Amino acid sequence: MRGYFDVPWGQVHYRTVPAATELPVLLLMHQSPLSSRNYERLLPLLAPVCRPYALDTPGYGASDPAPASWEMDDYANVAFAAADHLGADRFHLFGRATGAVFAADAAMRSPARIRSLVLHGMPVYTDAERAERLAGYAPPYVLDDAGGHMQWIWKRVHTEYPWIDAVLATHLLKDFLAAGPDFASSYRAIFRRDLATVLRAGILVPTLLIGATRDRIGYMHERAVAALPKAEAVLLEGATDFVAEQEPQRFADVIAGFLRRN
Repeated sequence: MRGYFDVPWGQVHYRTVPAATELPVLLLMHQSPLSSRNYERLLPLLAPVCRPYALDTPGYGASDPAPASWEMDDYANVAFAAADHLGADRFHLFGRATGAVFAADAAMRSPARIRSLVLHGMPVYTDAERAERLAGYAPPYVLDDAGGHMQWIWKRVHTEYPWIDAVLATHLLKDFLAAGPDFASSYRAIFRRDLATVLRAGILVPTLLIGATRDRIGYMHERAVAALPKAEAVLLEGATDFVAEQEPQRFADVIAGFLRRN
């Protein structure tokens, strides 16, 4: 099932599955520049414990673009806008990579509304890493009448994920194309914020940190654990960035167990 939430700047697209109306809402925020498609196989496995809604970040997937002036707080507020449409005063919140940063920001600013927080691949950058990435980590691709931009995306995807197969790579290609040439606007919002310092204030809601040994940003899991010492933490051996698609039952078991405890 798919739908849209009307918001002041346009529409936010989401994916969901049928679930009992008395269950709490879980909102899922994806990594950039991908989309809620990442969670199609996961959603039905979570439905026994929650009403899951996977959101397309504004500017990605099928959501309308975000205003050019947006910063991290603005992206985080998408979760509250979605929850308001669903009539959920309190809800569970999940984020992956860039989505994890937005989810953590939301939980820190409005902890009374968050039942629990799940952060999958939480990126905690050093000042040097943020400066390096702002200087040119993800330049826009150039539209090419001969289709060279699709080859550029294909090469980038395979450089980042050398193990990737054609099916998953094609899904990522579609997501890059949907995001448009300047696919890194949400990245820059994160790189402009000193998250490590922000996290020192702590997160006041029950939090689960999920890392994976084959995750491209798996090396940051220990940084996240150190930054949030009160959080539960689990490390998935052999799992990649795309465990939600490749091993959805394994991933669902971890998330559902945490939601049941909270």
